[in-house]
Amino acid sequence: MLSLAFCASFVLLASSALATSPIKPNRTVLFHSHNDYKQPRPVYDAFDHGFRSFESDLWWDKGAGKFYVAHTIITIDHSKTFQTQTLDRVMKILEGDYSSDYKKDAPNKFLNDPDNQPTSEPDWYKYYAEGFGGVRPIQLLLEIKSNDGETSWPHLMDQLQPLRERGWLTKWEGGKIHYGPVIVVGTGGTPADEMAPKTSRDYFFDCPAGSLNGTIQTSSGSSFHFNSTLCPMSSASYINVPDSNLGLLPPPRKAPAQFHREIVETHHHNSTTRFYGVVPFAPARIDDFNMLIQQGSDWINSDVMSDQAAYNGRS
Repeated sequence: MLSLAFCASFVLLASSALATSPIKPNRTVLFHSHNDYKQPRPVYDAFDHGFRSFESDLWWDKGAGKFYVAHTIITIDHSKTFQTQTLDRVMKILEGDYSSDYKKDAPNKFLNDPDNQPTSEPDWYKYYAEGFGGVRPIQLLLEIKSNDGETSWPHLMDQLQPLRERGWLTKWEGGKIHYGPVIVVGTGGTPADEMAPKTSRDYFFDCPAGSLNGTIQTSSGSSFHFNSTLCPMSSASYINVPDSNLGLLPPPRKAPAQFHREIVETHHHNSTTRFYGVVPFAPARIDDFNMLIQQGSDWINSDVMSDQAAYNGRS
């Protein structure tokens, strides 16, 4: 019987043989740092490599009044909180105390640019790809893992007060999106039915790509349609798309049409697309990424810092 190690090596060798070079599209490819807290230097490593979107998995500890950053409950390190691993680092970047790539006046430059006008029909791709005044925004994708989103989400929003006080958060107010240099997007256990009815909020939802023609049902019996004022980003698992694969080998011939359908539907709702679950250690991930870009997907969900430069060069 063949060993598991041999089988894994065979798959990787086959993937390497089949993998192609990154394509060079005539547009910006947006890069999201998935499980960013696993990097040696969370936020900073991704930022240094040109990523402008960072993801944190969060566990609420009511007694301590803290969110711990970890993938599972058994891997929680009590020294690693949302404050230390994510928020403080984003604040240092925005305040110009970390890197000349985001200068001290960048947030105000973003806010004061004459093209930065509130809109009821947001162009999220332009927002993410171009920003305003030459400044790219920073996105925080926050996933509550502790299965208590309805009660813990308000506490998480309270922790964003330093960003809120400076006027840096993108918000939905008065029937329009008011762009800011930071956008907060809840995913996973975020209570979408809690945020959808709000007429004023400074956080958004990672909506389900492939299901945007459906509705959100609230506990009170109301229903809301997915739309661009709620959904700057819409995500789906790569391996759950019909005719997909596990990301170990290049996409089968039937896959592009399936991904194209979900991407077109998402863009029809003026949202951007992200597909997560491409295996990070497989060389064939480049084939998967190329296919996604060719079909018009907006975000590449990556755990590999060098991937951004392979497509966009140093940003």
